[in-house]
Amino acid sequence: MVESVALVLEGGGMRGCYTAGAMKWLYEHGYMFKYTVSISATAIHSLYYAAGMIQEMHDISVNSVTDPKFVGIQAILSEGAIVAYNYMCDKYIRPTYKKALEKVRDSDMDFEIGMYNMTQQQLQYKNQYELDDNADILKASCTLPISGRMTEVDGEKYLDGGIDTMVSTARAKAKGYKKMLVIVTKDKNYVRKPNGFWLTLRLKILYGKYKEMLKTLDHRTAAYYEQMDSVYELEDEGNAILIRPSRDCGVKRFSGDAEQLEELFQLGWQDMEDRKDDIIKFLSE
Repeated sequence: MVESVALVLEGGGMRGCYTAGAMKWLYEHGYMFKYTVSISATAIHSLYYAAGMIQEMHDISVNSVTDPKFVGIQAILSEGAIVAYNYMCDKYIRPTYKKALEKVRDSDMDFEIGMYNMTQQQLQYKNQYELDDNADILKASCTLPISGRMTEVDGEKYLDGGIDTMVSTARAKAKGYKKMLVIVTKDKNYVRKPNGFWLTLRLKILYGKYKEMLKTLDHRTAAYYEQMDSVYELEDEGNAILIRPSRDCGVKRFSGDAEQLEELFQLGWQDMEDRKDDIIKFLSE
């Protein structure tokens, strides 16, 4: 168990399969972390990694998102949204979720995932003991605005934590960690652009009463670069290793075929292998 280094995972929709591949490498090399914090799609993958259920992690990260019922017309017809999060959860997560959750609850890990509480209009982190037994909070934690519907649990509504935070280095620091292994899903050439006029208009129409949430979304592009700058600063200090895709495999947030996703999963594993010496040295110091 790695005690002194936090494992910090960015989200990224379908790109999350890159992180799953990287965590497969960690598991195969015997690295489990006392503290893990994740956002969006990687919240799902990190749960299965922490449970040691690596095949399930692969299948969810690669196979579920290429299901023709997951994104597009069939999702709109079945759930009234561009992404069928309920379908994905029912078919690919819930059959093994309780087993994974029990394993993580039985461990001594400090496991956290971020989600945006729409009722309170703020980011929240929940540990394995605070997750519900039906995977509703886990599903909500990766449900992006517009793409899916809010999930209500115990009278409060939730959406993707990426509304506020994409890379949770600040959370890891707040938990007392100075050293971090950070895995992100965008290559070095990625450019995050501000929301365009029509997207901003749709957000205002759909979430008009959530004023603070809309303010947070307006700041999201700047927040992303601020959070990445915090990673670069930690790197410069020798307190972080940043793992990111070494090339673009063509996978986007909501697009990518089975071959591309498998390639990106394998790239996550290979990028870890290529930095094996650096990673082992960093984690053993």
